Amino acid sequence: MITPADRLNLVQEYYFSRKLKEVARLNAEGKDIISLAIGSPDMPPSPGTIDVLCREARRDDAHGYQPTVGIPQLREAMAGFYRRWYGVELDLLRRYSP
Repeated sequence: MITPADRLNLVQEYYFSRKLKEVARLNAEGKDIISLAIGSPDMPPSPGTIDVLCREARRDDAHGYQPTVGIPQLREAMAGFYRRWYGVELDLLRRYSP
């Protein structure tokens, strides 16, 4: 028999599951809720929005990975994590360039 790890007791219900229950309750109370939740919207984008999306997608420079350097506070927090857990120092100034 496999015993689940104690940390599984800390797992909570998925945030969006709770929100969907709340929306269902409000709808049942007769409130008109406009859902901006994850998933597919119930109305298509405007023709102008689709035109801009198509134009931008055709640009040669619109494809590829975005820079992932991150903000200094995030890099410092990540370096601190690696320092504490793995005993390594990271060079926060070095930048990757393809």
